[in-house]
Amino acid sequence: MRRRRGGFTIVELLTVMIVIGILAGMALLKYIDLRHRARTAEAIADLEAIRLAAYGAWYEHGTWPGEVGPGIVPPALVEYLPGNFSFAKPEYTLDWENLLPAAGAPPNGGTLSVVVTASDPRLQTALARMLGNKGPYVDVNGTLVFFIVDATGRS
Repeated sequence: MRRRRGGFTIVELLTVMIVIGILAGMALLKYIDLRHRARTAEAIADLEAIRLAAYGAWYEHGTWPGEVGPGIVPPALVEYLPGNFSFAKPEYTLDWENLLPAAGAPPNGGTLSVVVTASDPRLQTALARMLGNKGPYVDVNGTLVFFIVDATGRS
C-alpha cells in the first residue's frame, strides 16, 4: 500500500526560496540602477535649464548673473528658471561660478560655469558618462564643472 505525500519536501522549499531570492536581488539591482539614471537625467536637465536661463538673462540685461555660494540660486536667474527651482538637491548641489571680468563681458580669461557636487560618487560618474559630448565639462576629483562660457568667451 502506498502513502500519498501531503506537502513539500525541505529541498523543494529551499529551491523555491533560492530562486525567489535571486530574482529579488536582480530586481533590486535594476531598481537602484534605474534610480541613478533618473537622478542623472534630472541633473542634466537642471544644467540645461540653468544654461538657458543664463542666456536669457544675458540677452535681456546684457550681463551675466553674479557669483553666489553653493546651493544658492543667483537672483538674476530666478525669473528665467522654472518655479521652485533649487540649486540644493538631496543627491547633489549646484554652484553658480561667475569668473568673468568685472564688466561682465566674456573676453579672454573669463569663465562662466555650474559646479555639480554629488553626495554619491557613482552619481557623479554616471553624470559624466551620460553627458558624454553633450556639453563642455570637466570632472575634477569627483566634482563636475559644466561650462556655459569658457575661457575664450565661447559657449
